[in-house]
Parts: sequence; C-alpha cells; structure tokens
Amino acid sequence: MTKLGVFALVFFLIVSTSLIKNSTKDLDDQIYSIKENIFFLEDRLKDSKLEFDYLSSSEKLVEYQKLYF
Repeated sequence: MTKLGVFALVFFLIVSTSLIKNSTKDLDDQIYSIKENIFFLEDRLKDSKLEFDYLSSSEKLVEYQKLYF
C-alpha cells in the first residue's frame, strides 16, 4: 500500500509540475507579445504627437519656413 501511495504521489507531482510549467510558458509568451505591442504603439503615439504638434501650429510653420527656406 505504501509503495502504491508513494508512486501515486510521485506521479501526481510529475504531472502537476509539467502542467504548471506549460501554463507558465504560455503566460510568458502572452506577456512578451503584449509588451511588444505596447512598445510598437508607444512608438506610434510619439510619432503622432510629434506630427500633431508640428502641424497644429501654423505660426511655427511660418517661422520654420522663414528660418529654413
């Protein structure tokens, strides 16, 4: 009986460890994907803000035109 109990315990621990490891790997993949999307969207946001700031001020555009052209 004790050999069967020890075998069942070891088998349960092995199965639970593999399940936990796989779920952790899936979570890590999801976190990595989300972080990459965030970095990409932050970069696009910075570009959009710069473009908006540049195009929203007509006086500055005129100043830049006089200064550089």
